[in-house]
Amino acid sequence: MSPDLDTAVIVCLAALGAFAFVDGVLVHLVRERLHRRPETRLEHVIHTGRAAVFPPILLLFFAGRAPALGVALLVVDQVLEIADMAIERRSRAYSGGLRTSEYLLHGSALTLRGAAIAFSLAAGAPSAAVVSFVDLLLPGTVLGAILHVVLLVPIRRAATA
Repeated sequence: MSPDLDTAVIVCLAALGAFAFVDGVLVHLVRERLHRRPETRLEHVIHTGRAAVFPPILLLFFAGRAPALGVALLVVDQVLEIADMAIERRSRAYSGGLRTSEYLLHGSALTLRGAAIAFSLAAGAPSAAVVSFVDLLLPGTVLGAILHVVLLVPIRRAATA
């Protein structure tokens, strides 16, 4: 892989990771509390699926451990992304739909993901720098996936007398 393509992949993945944290944790879980609302439950399930496939995509596709399987997981992720877009208007009806800032986050994340994939495909086998960067990203992405799974379990509140 050439240094320019290495840098492009790393920059795209770094920015994607930052955008995913802002959107997936700060917006979806903290501000909107999608996991706590019955009307957004399916949206949270879809987000959980996407969070769960991202660490293997990093490892298999971007780090080159099993590129064909990584591509298959990219297809799964794309299907989940389309499902998410298909239900978001209905899911967020309680708040009048997505805010403009969230649409901008989603569009930017899609662009970064597509660019990272394109740069990786153009480069061929990943370099040691890209593999090392993926290794840095993995713990955070795994924790994000675990958090989404844990939040699938409804919280039962004690009845107050």
